[in-house]
Amino acid sequence: MEKFTYNNKTVEIPSCLDEINSGQYRQFLILSVLMNRGTITPGQFRVKWLSFLLGMKADYTIYRREIIRELDEQLYKLDGFFSYTTGKNGERIVTPILKTGCNLMQDFGGWHGVGDMLNGLTFGNFCDCLELLQQCKQAAENDDSGIDEIFRELTLKLYRYKEPEKTPDVPSLLAIHAMNFFSSVWDMILSQPVYIGGEAIDFRILFQKLGLDERKADDKTGWTGIAFEVAASGVFGNKKEVDDTPFWDVLLYLYKCKFEYLHQKRNKK
Repeated sequence: MEKFTYNNKTVEIPSCLDEINSGQYRQFLILSVLMNRGTITPGQFRVKWLSFLLGMKADYTIYRREIIRELDEQLYKLDGFFSYTTGKNGERIVTPILKTGCNLMQDFGGWHGVGDMLNGLTFGNFCDCLELLQQCKQAAENDDSGIDEIFRELTLKLYRYKEPEKTPDVPSLLAIHAMNFFSSVWDMILSQPVYIGGEAIDFRILFQKLGLDERKADDKTGWTGIAFEVAASGVFGNKKEVDDTPFWDVLLYLYKCKFEYLHQKRNKK
């Protein structure tokens, strides 16, 4: 948390994404979308964000000059919400930090989604989301107009409406969050140990490249092929039962198999 002092008072507000609540996250996401579309500048983003966190009804830039000066001098305290990089022409690029394993929009209107770190997501839906994520990246590279439908499909893998028979169109803000949330957790799996039951599990070993003498022909089945291999083991049942199993359970099983394989390989040397 950070303390902001202005107009003879001190207010404590969040200093990073992990400290905000669901309502604050929604506002941060809305401002992020507006900045990404060019509707507001990074500077306006920070002003609007700080004004919101301070509970102001309007941007603080319409207040007295003394208040504006006081808050302008403390804007650096919001740096925990942004990353700063340098562009090709030396310009400063400001990017809002949205990567988190916490589902800060688990409930949205009549929609209810999976928990933190995608807890509650089945292995089948996890595989479908990975495919949709790949499609999204390809669509973005090709300026494909079908990207909105990809976002919608992925959201419906993570969320359910309170009355399934009356499911409305997926709200655009929820779709943006769902894609961001899933990709954030996936990035965490690929880049760092994940804590499960208080123990750090490094799933990155699942994606280590095999040596030249160990490589098998790629059958191009990807995660679908993995699901069939897991089903063949009988640990979780047939293919449908594997798809219905919590995805973390399947990943832990795959991790255990890979860990044992690497351990045996080291012992043979």
